[in-house]
Amino acid sequence: MEIPQHWVRVEGFSPHLGERGGLLSVWGWSETSDQDAERVGRERLAETLARIEREGRLAPGHGYYPRTPLREPLLEEVAPVEGEDGRLGVVTRNRMGCEVLCTESLLIADVDVEELAAEADARGRRGRRRGSGSPVVTGGGGAGLGSLLRRVVFGRSDPTPMAPGTQDAAGLDEPPGLAHPSGYEAYPSDEGGSGLRVTATGPERPSVVECLAAEPAWELARAHPGLGVRVYRTAAGLRVIVTGADAAPGSERARDILTALGTDPLYLELCATHANYRARLTPKPFRVGMPALPVRWPCADEAEERRWLRWVDEYERAAAGSAVCRLVSASGPVPSASEQRLVELHDERTGVGLRLPLA
Repeated sequence: MEIPQHWVRVEGFSPHLGERGGLLSVWGWSETSDQDAERVGRERLAETLARIEREGRLAPGHGYYPRTPLREPLLEEVAPVEGEDGRLGVVTRNRMGCEVLCTESLLIADVDVEELAAEADARGRRGRRRGSGSPVVTGGGGAGLGSLLRRVVFGRSDPTPMAPGTQDAAGLDEPPGLAHPSGYEAYPSDEGGSGLRVTATGPERPSVVECLAAEPAWELARAHPGLGVRVYRTAAGLRVIVTGADAAPGSERARDILTALGTDPLYLELCATHANYRARLTPKPFRVGMPALPVRWPCADEAEERRWLRWVDEYERAAAGSAVCRLVSASGPVPSASEQRLVELHDERTGVGLRLPLA
């Protein structure tokens, strides 16, 4: 996992850009020093100028997910558990301004679900009309059920793996507000082991849309009882954390699991390219009434740094009333100590159990 903290921009002139030539700039990076980053930048600039001379144009970029290392400031390192070396992961700030967990040690999948996004938009509109934020998802369902219904056969008797109670099936203490949720009845899984399933009957039960969208993750849990599978609701879909997978980012096993869960192909590319899984820990700015971070890191001067710090202060105040995830279900064996530390960090930072609007 390479997230270098030394970045230097290098500029050069190409006579082959347009009729009169033009300036271009490239970034160099390093994990050791600015001097080494400048060296890398000059090498990349020379390669780029030579390619323009051969091809007569500047090659198109790679869209949102560049093939260069992630240019994000490191906010925090996740320390290893006792007896282990290295770091479990890092927390960075992405170009939108969100805090992001990056790790090689925990398989994380984000799954966009059109039906859930439409449902969230509708709740947001209703909440704004009432003069309040959109509530945490409740039971029911609605928008766009058709395509999800076609994926599932109703009436099956095998269990849906979920984890209520004071300790969930992954061996983690439930966060405040989630223990003994009203309207849930728990009983051991028919398949044995440490997994549990739940019958949801109360006002905060997962919606029909959520349950149908989560079916691929639950199917993975049924097919692989040795895996821990945690399903979360996000504002526009689901997030799935899989423990015990021993699947390095970019590996064939990781690709198989992420594909089975319905992960966006761009996220698959991101994991493989940068050798880490990523989980957004704080709300997207536009969902809490904020513009995206107006300054790209590293800041060019003191004025940009002041703008950066001012935006972060405003964003943190705006984000304080929202959560990123709500736990829908959990199943499987107790994770390793390293995985447990990462899951606990994820759940705390994303506001799991706080009953706040999702953003």
